[in-house]
Amino acid sequence: MKPIWTNAAPWLCAAGALLAAGTAAALEPDALFAKLTGSVWAVRTFDAQERPLRAGSAVVIAPGRLVTNCHVLAKASNFVVKRDNVTYGATLEYPDPGRDLCQIKVANFTAPPVVLAPAGTARVGQRVYAIGNPRGLENTLSEGLLSGLRGGDGEARLLQTTAAIAPGSSGGGLFDSDGRLLGITTFAARDGGNLNFAMPAEFLAELPARAQAQLAARAREPEGGARRSAGVALAEPLRAGDALEYVRTDRLTGNRTPVIYRVDRVNGDEVSFNAGSRIEKTNGQVVTLTSSVGGLFDSASPPGGWAPKDDVQPGMRWHLDYVATTEDRLRHELNASVGAEHTARVDGVELNVVRIAYDGWIYVSYGTGAAPVGTPFKAAVLYSPELRRIVNFEAMYRRGYAAVTSETLELVRIQR
Repeated sequence: MKPIWTNAAPWLCAAGALLAAGTAAALEPDALFAKLTGSVWAVRTFDAQERPLRAGSAVVIAPGRLVTNCHVLAKASNFVVKRDNVTYGATLEYPDPGRDLCQIKVANFTAPPVVLAPAGTARVGQRVYAIGNPRGLENTLSEGLLSGLRGGDGEARLLQTTAAIAPGSSGGGLFDSDGRLLGITTFAARDGGNLNFAMPAEFLAELPARAQAQLAARAREPEGGARRSAGVALAEPLRAGDALEYVRTDRLTGNRTPVIYRVDRVNGDEVSFNAGSRIEKTNGQVVTLTSSVGGLFDSASPPGGWAPKDDVQPGMRWHLDYVATTEDRLRHELNASVGAEHTARVDGVELNVVRIAYDGWIYVSYGTGAAPVGTPFKAAVLYSPELRRIVNFEAMYRRGYAAVTSETLELVRIQR
């Protein structure tokens, strides 16, 4: 009788040949870039007056079809795809804002589509390459490792990578060493080192069905009920892939900066944002905070956040004395008071809010060994009990004798 392993020998040889072939197919970075650069394009968006809005990237996934991030197209009246001196007008075909993926189509477009990596083949530690248009620099290649897989079990997960991305990279491609598309580069954790993230390419197969389902759901909304439906959707529990989009404004210079808190995972009653740099309870109370992407909103945040009480009511008052947990670790001594209820508009929806005012001091030399020297601090927040979060924040304080910090942070939409 033949040994049992004899029958397996041809299979083992075939597997070895496939493995060797996969290894042989790995491309050098210059060859990989030459192969793929024609399939990654820049995206430029414009408002109704043809003024530029945003810049991003897009990857060709089928003849005449590209995929970018929906936040690249936000508020655009029209947009184009561009590479070198060639520009094409484009239109939106399948929007999936819940996963921040939008498929667009371009007529008479002959750029070659990329090959998608098989679902489930991404592995931590493999070498990866990002191609996009960071800060408007077209056709930029960066190299790194796939450093993590983030998200819930049993579903495609966010790809974490050390390959560098920057504003303008959104919608670009993350590729394996064989030149296959692993994901769509989407966001980076501000002040987070090499913490960059991509939506997995396996989401692309579901994009048309998800987009059509969302359009069908809108069509079923009763006439006159859009306002209520939008409000209900806004207040739905957060899920992995959702994002809170704020705008931070320096009131001294007028500079406006988008601030994104993207959900990595939901674990029980805790929600993790931006690779764990912010963790909240599902009721909105802050558990841990290690990064100041939102400026003073984060760097001066009290324990539990700016609305730490379970049931905030007009007339409530409390006193706070704490050391902030982010970079500066300064001592804050503040008095809080809750004002009257009124309304605020978020993404076209009227919400009931309460105003919480903070007044006190920040001790700038806390922990240095010198006598504490306090500087005045004032802040006001608008808190939505329905959303269980702050929808508007403004604060001002003087650093030292001259420098004044004055800024606002406003929630403009929740991406789902």
